[in-house]
Amino acid sequence: MSSLHKSRIADFQDVLKEPSIALEKLRELSFSGIPCEGGLRCLCWKILLNYLPLERASWTSILAKQRELYAQFLREMIIQPGIAKANMGVSREDVTFEDHPLNPNPDSRWNTYFRDNEVLLQIDKDVRRLCPDISFFQRATEYPCLLILDPQNEFETLRKRVEQTTLKSQTVARNRSGVTNQEQNIKPQFFAFRWLTLLLSQEFLLPDVIRIWDSLFADDNRFDFLLLVCCAMLMLIREQLLEGDFTVNMRLLQDYPITDVCQILQKAKELQDSK
Repeated sequence: MSSLHKSRIADFQDVLKEPSIALEKLRELSFSGIPCEGGLRCLCWKILLNYLPLERASWTSILAKQRELYAQFLREMIIQPGIAKANMGVSREDVTFEDHPLNPNPDSRWNTYFRDNEVLLQIDKDVRRLCPDISFFQRATEYPCLLILDPQNEFETLRKRVEQTTLKSQTVARNRSGVTNQEQNIKPQFFAFRWLTLLLSQEFLLPDVIRIWDSLFADDNRFDFLLLVCCAMLMLIREQLLEGDFTVNMRLLQDYPITDVCQILQKAKELQDSK
């Protein structure tokens, strides 16, 4: 470990050990990249994303409250209406007579349940795009969710719900015919939608994605900065785009060639400072 890297770790530790975190100082440090040693990145992201408050004394109680809120969210979203598990803190409830799966009422729990399936499917797609084969995503967490992991659950699991919805979407996809645009008319939605919705996680290797996220999360207007990062990506391959045809350019935009993310972030920062 270089002396410069040790110095950066010390700078972060100095900021994080204060009773009240100096947010602007933390943002300034984080924008240039957060060290991963000692759980620094994890802690900094929680603060930058407002998951944890700036006052250190309240972190323990806030974390306990957030974990309970997450468990409550899972109970509400994953458990099939009318079915629950007593030892998970919820009781069995039979709503068959007043509600049912075909109830079109917007207030129906079943109606909400099926709408949630669409959200879960999209979350599952995004998770699959984030390289789930990497060991980082296969490690057991310190606070596993028993509502998902318990094989003896009496209710439908999240995985089963996603699988069923995925099968339906695949059936629809097989029955749709594709249309190829042969003109040099590259619209932003052809590539930028994926860039923006996945925060560039499919365009770069995971370490580079995490480095980009350090800067994104450190910026107070992070989604505006994300747009500037995308603009910087286009500007850096401008000459190639001007020379290529539709097919070449689409391949270029969907398999971005520049791997030095610091160069992209530097260009985005220049755009931000020039506004």
